[in-house]
Amino acid sequence: MNVLNVHDIERELRKYAARAISPHAKRWVMTVARNYILGRLPEKDVIANFREVCLCGFKATLNVPHVRHDVEKYDPPELPEWAALAVERGETLMWFDPVQVRRRELWSVIEVIVLWFNNWKIDDTRFRRVDRIAFPVATNAAVLWYKDVSENIWHYVTDKPVVVKEYEEGFRWVKLVTQLQFEREGRLMNHCVGNGSYYNRWRTSNTSEFFSLRDRQNNPHATLEVAYDNSHPLVRKGSVVQCRGNSNHRPDNKYQPFIKKFVTEMKFKISGDGSLIG
Repeated sequence: MNVLNVHDIERELRKYAARAISPHAKRWVMTVARNYILGRLPEKDVIANFREVCLCGFKATLNVPHVRHDVEKYDPPELPEWAALAVERGETLMWFDPVQVRRRELWSVIEVIVLWFNNWKIDDTRFRRVDRIAFPVATNAAVLWYKDVSENIWHYVTDKPVVVKEYEEGFRWVKLVTQLQFEREGRLMNHCVGNGSYYNRWRTSNTSEFFSLRDRQNNPHATLEVAYDNSHPLVRKGSVVQCRGNSNHRPDNKYQPFIKKFVTEMKFKISGDGSLIG
């Protein structure tokens, strides 16, 4: 496609590239996305983003006597030499409309693709060959990822919990200390620890603490509520009053060793939900 103002397209692309975390993703935006826009854009996106150039002001110099003025076309003040040669070859000139770009579908797709790239880990090996990912392929993958995020948003929320115990198998026990951590736990475990009352109880008193068994992906598999006596924080003793798996069920057998090990190492007693442990 012969575009008079490629610089306007590149200026818009730089805005999206600036939002990418990885330099590989930035390069993809400025190369793969750019080349797609200039060479392989579907007709609907061409119509939405470009206007044909009117040549009525260049009838004499370009020998195009039958051209009439069209208000729907862009009327340039001058033509560069390469554009004049393209017209002589019978090719069409186009002008990119730089006004309100973000309202158009193409640029919304580019934004989602950048978000998709930003979700990759910085050492993801796919970045080494990211230039080979064609724009339509990236679009399909990014849209599917975005749909999954929309439907499973709490799996993508990072709550950065405090790690209490860590095991070689990749599992670890964390302490819930923020409202976000309580809510995420409740949403993913389908129980009531995230309804606000447990967080308020933890925040306003020193009698209870809440722990979550997480895997390498930070997904929860068991939630413990531990009640403490009224002695000094350095010597107080804790007792497990609740131990719940998903939907308040007994935690799965494969998580039981980590529960028993944690209770033993922390020297907790078991005063509630004993049937759900072991």
